[in-house]
Amino acid sequence: MDMNQYLSMFIDESNDHLQALNENMLELEQAPDDIGIVQVIFRSAHTLKGMAATMGFEDLSSLTHQMENVLDLVRNEKLKMQDFIFDTLFKALDALQDMVEDITEGGEGKSDVSSIVASLQSIVRGDFASGGAAETSAAAPAAEQAASSAGISLDQYQYSVLEQSISEGHSVLYINVSIREDSQLKAARAYMVFDLLERYGDIVKSNPSVQDIEQEKFDRSFSLYYITQKEADELQSMIMNLSEIESADVTQLDHETLEQLASAPKEAAATVAAEPEQKKAEGKDAAPAKAEQKKAAAHHHGSAMPSRTIRVDIDRLDVLMNLLSEWLIDRARLEQLASEVRRSDLIETVEHMSRVGSDLQNIVLKLRMVQIDTVFNRFPRMVRDLAKSLDKKIDLIITGAETELDRTVIDEIGDPLVHLLRNAVDHGVESTSERIAAGKPETGTVNLRAFHSGNHVFIEIEDDGHGIDRDKILKKAISKGVVTESEGAAMKDEEVFMLLFASGFSTAEVVSDISGRGVGLDVVKTKIESLSGVVSVESKLGKGTKFSVQLPLTLSIISAMLIKVGAEKYAIPLSSIVETGLIQRSQIRQVHGYTMIPYRDAHIPLLSLASLFDVPDYDENAEEESEIVVVRKGDRLAAVSVEDFIGQSEIVIKNLGKYLPAIQGIAGATILGDGQVALIIDPNAFIK
Repeated sequence: MDMNQYLSMFIDESNDHLQALNENMLELEQAPDDIGIVQVIFRSAHTLKGMAATMGFEDLSSLTHQMENVLDLVRNEKLKMQDFIFDTLFKALDALQDMVEDITEGGEGKSDVSSIVASLQSIVRGDFASGGAAETSAAAPAAEQAASSAGISLDQYQYSVLEQSISEGHSVLYINVSIREDSQLKAARAYMVFDLLERYGDIVKSNPSVQDIEQEKFDRSFSLYYITQKEADELQSMIMNLSEIESADVTQLDHETLEQLASAPKEAAATVAAEPEQKKAEGKDAAPAKAEQKKAAAHHHGSAMPSRTIRVDIDRLDVLMNLLSEWLIDRARLEQLASEVRRSDLIETVEHMSRVGSDLQNIVLKLRMVQIDTVFNRFPRMVRDLAKSLDKKIDLIITGAETELDRTVIDEIGDPLVHLLRNAVDHGVESTSERIAAGKPETGTVNLRAFHSGNHVFIEIEDDGHGIDRDKILKKAISKGVVTESEGAAMKDEEVFMLLFASGFSTAEVVSDISGRGVGLDVVKTKIESLSGVVSVESKLGKGTKFSVQLPLTLSIISAMLIKVGAEKYAIPLSSIVETGLIQRSQIRQVHGYTMIPYRDAHIPLLSLASLFDVPDYDENAEEESEIVVVRKGDRLAAVSVEDFIGQSEIVIKNLGKYLPAIQGIAGATILGDGQVALIIDPNAFIK
C-alpha cells in the first residue's frame, strides 16, 4: 500500500483528534469525576493510536498507548484525576502535536518523550504519589484464564449488537486461541490473529483486553466475540495456518448459546474470588472495542452513513472565485444591453441566467467561508497553560465563534490573535494578590469576541486587568527614541496606546518565555495590515484594555447599494446598511461640534459623502431635503447623506492596487455594467 497518498488525510484527521483531545481535557479539568468525558477522550486517543500504527509512526503510536493506560484506569474508576495527571497528559498532547507537525514538514514524527512516558508509567504503577493505584497495574492471569475458558461477560450494548447480528443472519462466533508454550513472541502472535480477524469481520470484545495482550499480560490463550460472513471451519483453518498457534476453537453461536456464554463468566469469576480483576477486564475492554462496535452496529443495521465531505485545495476555490467574478461583470453588461435592445425573449433569458448565477454565487461564497471557531478552539488550552505558568486565575469567555470568515484570512489570523491573548494574560490581567488588593475578583476575565459588521469581521480581545498606563508608555517610547517629549505631550490616549505596536517596543520589565523580548505587537500590526485589516486599542487605567481587530471578509463578490453623488457613483455594502430615508434640512443639528440628526428616539451623526470625498459638482446645502443611508458598525449607527439611489446590485470587488495609497473609507472599486468604475465605500471607517 502506498502510504504517501494517505499522509495528507492522516495529518488532517490527527489534528482533528488532537484538537478534540485538548478540548475534552479542558472540559474534564472542570469536571474531573465525569467518566463520560473520559470515555470520549479514550476513544479519540485509541483512534489516533490506531491511525499512527497503521501509517508506521511508532513513536506517536507508543506515546498514545501510554496515555491510554492512564485513561483506562480513570474510566474504570481505579484512579482519580488530579493536577499531576492533568499536567502530564497535557504534556503528552503537546508532544503528540509536535510529532504531527514534524510529519507535516516531511519528518518521521520521532521525538524523545522518555520523561513523559516515565511520568505516565509512574501514574499507572501508582508510585507518583503516596497511596495511588499501584494495585491496579497488577495482572491476574488465573482469573482471566478462568473467565476466558467459560466465556466473556458483555454489557447491554455489546450483547444487543451480537443478538441483532444473529437475527440478521450474520455469523456470530466465539473464538478461543492458544499460543504454543515455547513461543517467545506471544504478543506478536496474538496481534497476527487480531490482524487476520479484522480483515474479515468485527471484533466486539476480547478477554484479556487488547492492552493486556499488547503488553503480554496474559498466559498464552485469549478469547473473543466475532461477527463475520465467513464460516467457522474456514476461519479456524486460517488461524491455525499462522505461526506458533497451538489451537483455535471456533464456535458458532445462536441466541441460546450466546445468552449462556455471556452470563457464564460471572459465575466463573465468583468461584475463583477474582471479582475486582474481572471488573477490570470488563471495563477495560469496553472502550477499546467501541470503534469496532459502532462499525458493527452501523453495518448490521444497514444504515451506515457515507462520508458527506471532501477536502478541496484552496487554490482551486480561488480560480473558481475569479472565474465567477469575471462572469458577473459580463452578466451586468449583458443585462444592460438586453434592456437597450428590448427583446422580450432576450430579457427573459438574461433574467433566468441572473437567477441561476445568483444561486451559483451563493454556493461559491459559502464554499470559502469557515467558522472562526477553527482558530478560537485552540485558545482555551493556551490560556489555561499561560495562567498556570504565571500563577494567575483567568476565565476565557468566547463569544461569536460561529462567525464566518474567508478561509484565506482564517489561515493567517491565528498567530496575531495568539500574541494579543498572551499580552492580555501576561500584561493585562493582574496577579491574584494585586486583584484582591484592588477589590477585584481574584479570577480575571479575558473576553474573546467575533462579530460581523458590514463587509468586515471584528475580533475583540478585552481583559478586566489594570489597563494601560499612558505615562509609562510615553516614558518608554521617549527613552527608545520612538517619539520626542513634545510629540508625546500632544498625543491623544489612543495615539499613545498605538505606540505599543512600534517595532522593538516592550514595557515588560522581566524577559520571559511569554513576553518581553521586544517582539510581539509590532508583528501583530504588520500581519493584520498585510490582510488589509486594522488594529486599535482602548483602555482605562484600573479597568482593563480592549484590542480590536477589523478584518475584511476578502470576498470578491458582495451585494451593494449603488448611489450617486454629483457625477460620481459609489457602492455601499448592503450588509452595512440599516435603512434608507429622507432628512429635512431643518432637522439637522450641531451638537458639540458634530452634525447630528434625530433617529428613532436618539440622535446619530450625519456624514456628507460630498464633503468627505470633495465631490465638486454637488452642494447638498442647497437642497431642502437629502437622501440618507443609515449604516451600522457593531451597535453604533451613523447616517450618510447622498444625492440619489441607483439601485441594488451584485458587484465584484477589485483591489485598487499598489499604485494608489490607502484611502480612508474606500474598500476597493468595482466595474459597472456600462464599463464605469465605482468606488466601494467602507462605512466602518467613518464610525468611531
